[in-house]
Amino acid sequence: MGTRFLPKPDFLEFTLPASHHALIVNDGTDVTAALCDLLKAQGNQVVVLNLPGVSSDSIWPNSIQLTAPTDEAIKEVIEEIKTKFGPTGTFIHLHPNFTFEGGNFSQHFGLERSILKMVFLLAKHLQTDLTELGKIQRANFLAIMRLDGQLGFGKRSHTSVVGGGLTGLVKCLNLEWPTVFCRVVDVQPEWSTGQASSIILEELHDPDVTLIEVGRADAGRCTIGVQAVAVKERSTIETKVSKDAVFLVSGGARGVTASCVIEMAKAFQCKFVLLGRSDYSFEIPEYARNEDDPSVLKRLIMSDLKARGEKPSLPVVKGIFKNIIAKKEIDDTIRQIEHFGAQVAYIRGDVTKLGSFKSALDRQLDDFGPVTGIIHGAGRLADKYIQDKTETDFDNVLSVKLDGLLSLLSAVDLTNLDHLILFSSVAGFYGNVGQTDYAIANEILSKAAHLFKTNHPTTQVSAINWGAWDSGMVSDALKAQFEAAGVTLVNSQGGAAMLVNELNIQYDDQPQVIIGGTLPAATSYIGELRTFRIERQLRLADNPFLHHHVIQGNPVLPVVNAVGWMAQTCEDLYADFRVFKIEHAKLFKGIVFDGSEPKDFTIELKEVEKDSEKILFHVSIYSEGKKLPVYHYRTEVTLVHKDSIPLAPTFEHQLSGQFEPKRAQYLYQDGSLFHGSYFQGIEQILDFTEKRLVLSCSAPKVPLEEQGQFQVKSINTFFSDIQYQGMVVWVQEFMNGGKSLPLSTENVCLYKPIPFGKSFLIAIDILESTDFAMSANCTVYDESGTIYMKTEGAAVTVSHQLEW
Repeated sequence: MGTRFLPKPDFLEFTLPASHHALIVNDGTDVTAALCDLLKAQGNQVVVLNLPGVSSDSIWPNSIQLTAPTDEAIKEVIEEIKTKFGPTGTFIHLHPNFTFEGGNFSQHFGLERSILKMVFLLAKHLQTDLTELGKIQRANFLAIMRLDGQLGFGKRSHTSVVGGGLTGLVKCLNLEWPTVFCRVVDVQPEWSTGQASSIILEELHDPDVTLIEVGRADAGRCTIGVQAVAVKERSTIETKVSKDAVFLVSGGARGVTASCVIEMAKAFQCKFVLLGRSDYSFEIPEYARNEDDPSVLKRLIMSDLKARGEKPSLPVVKGIFKNIIAKKEIDDTIRQIEHFGAQVAYIRGDVTKLGSFKSALDRQLDDFGPVTGIIHGAGRLADKYIQDKTETDFDNVLSVKLDGLLSLLSAVDLTNLDHLILFSSVAGFYGNVGQTDYAIANEILSKAAHLFKTNHPTTQVSAINWGAWDSGMVSDALKAQFEAAGVTLVNSQGGAAMLVNELNIQYDDQPQVIIGGTLPAATSYIGELRTFRIERQLRLADNPFLHHHVIQGNPVLPVVNAVGWMAQTCEDLYADFRVFKIEHAKLFKGIVFDGSEPKDFTIELKEVEKDSEKILFHVSIYSEGKKLPVYHYRTEVTLVHKDSIPLAPTFEHQLSGQFEPKRAQYLYQDGSLFHGSYFQGIEQILDFTEKRLVLSCSAPKVPLEEQGQFQVKSINTFFSDIQYQGMVVWVQEFMNGGKSLPLSTENVCLYKPIPFGKSFLIAIDILESTDFAMSANCTVYDESGTIYMKTEGAAVTVSHQLEW
């Protein structure tokens, strides 16, 4: 896991209606006023909210002071703002930059936690206004952090991490609020007021709703990326864990964490101190020792209470039942740990309160030796939509993760610590409906893991962002929801084995990892038909791949990249739709980078048909002319809901038998094709007749930084260009050495994404050829005959004067 490059964002044109305002949370710096000036200059009404505990020296005429960090006070201040200025249409929280001194990494946790809670509650009370406006036009919720500009991956040693929890909040809101543009941006703290405010405005106007977290720093624009790593079963690992290792484990006597500890005992036979809130001294009644059925157990408890002359009230029955189940689970965990030859002790205590367990821990360590590893597995849920959350929900959920971590670290000698394992969650990494507080807490843990690793490089640190398990806190109803959404659950045995594997020193440089599946993705709000105008500044320096597409000495934007630009921009507006069809693509005036080309372009996307399964756009790209706009490209794009994309058809691979297959590299060497290495994808010519050309092709991997503003997402434009190269080769062979360039395309259907580096076959069937043009149908398919892309009516020019 790490950061991946992002290009500079495009700019979606919009302004809030006069009835609404932009609400900015003051961070106590000049950035607040500078951002307000920029928003006002666009025609927006702007209001500043000052928080208790944060300097409000940066004055703005429309300023409101929040009197207390409470749910009731926030509700009142939002009502006051609405009465004076109308509903909120854009919300931007500017989070202060907190750094700590002398290794005291929790120095600002109290204030930061309070600010985080206030933003959480502000979201609760802004939910209605933002989601309602979002049904008719752009509404926004942005959180601006000042960690390191690299989303916590910048290896800074003194940056406070609690603000990093904003990423979890925003990612959950993005799922709960499909009508609202939600984004969290981490801006490099050292940037000037003007630079920071301009960057925030850029991100506010980004049309790409699929991108939720962004870093902006001198190193460039980035987001977090993951790479899948295959783990072989029964593979041997190298680890620092020995039989003398002592692990302090929160939440380790029950549930998911217990499963992991048992697997560790099996693998290492080391020592464990399990910390939990359950009373281990509780004696299981005789009648309950051999009974595990919940309904039977509850009847037995009621019968026993009656026999002893006590009234069997529901709270009393539940309490006894809970104690019985807890004691049985703890007994079973300890029994299994000891069965595998490990040593174990259980301590009762509240992980959020160091004093509740420190003395007992010290006594146990006199016997076991010093703690060499911490596993923080404790957690708490309070699943509800943001509008139904309470202060208590936030406090309880956050406390277990954050205060628990502080207690565990304070309880041990960090100089002896070889391992720090933090149980985080994909609920934080991806977001999840109903889990804003839980996501906040887990994202703080993940950011803390990076910070701890930076400051303690000899400790192996791992924040495990667990996918949903098939046990523990996942109910049967939730399991069914996950399965319906195609989310794979972590099975208990496999997940525990992966925890053991994570102790491999091979992963010492990976303080954050995902184990398990993703979570349900964002959904789109359909609403009424809209028209979007999006501006792009196009510079050769920002798009290095263009140096691999040079004609007559000048880089030229390939037509396929222009069409991909139009289609991908449509897809970026709807999170759960995919480009399926591109029709009537036409080139009017290409973009040649000869020094006289325009720098600013507008892409206009007009929705002409729309429902829950399909959206049809008419799209054009133009630049400003002397009197009228200059149109460059036009097409029609059909998006289809990701669950409704038709199954890929099959293609019957046929060769004429009249051609001897041969390697095709010579095409890029003898002047047949002008394309540089990023476009050199033809590997073999398998068939070559007047009616058909069959190629074996593979798109070379192009680094993201080199793709620039034309990054491959659903459409691999670098591969798409290859089929037109084949048509160029055919024209040279059968049209007396004529040269050709792409002109138009009638229809393209995209059934499956085409990855880099995978070999495909392209069948180019000639439709018509004249002295001036040639057209063909092109089919991209794999060895099994599965069609990935089908192009009909692809046309190229034919010229005997054209020179590369």
